[in-house]
Amino acid sequence: MGYHTPASVHFGTADEVRHQRADTLNEAYTRHPERFGRRPRPPEIPHTAWINDPAKRREPAPQTS
Repeated sequence: MGYHTPASVHFGTADEVRHQRADTLNEAYTRHPERFGRRPRPPEIPHTAWINDPAKRREPAPQTS
């Protein structure tokens, strides 16, 4: 879930957490750009999350004896 807790996403604090992470990553990049191959960005906040995505679910093959 983009490294956010389910509660953070559910209760709407994920945006604030993401902005704080972006500030921290920007500061780290500014201080030590040689440690990064590119400017780091925090992961996007997911809109939906599934344990077993029904769109990707496959029906089991019928068993034969």
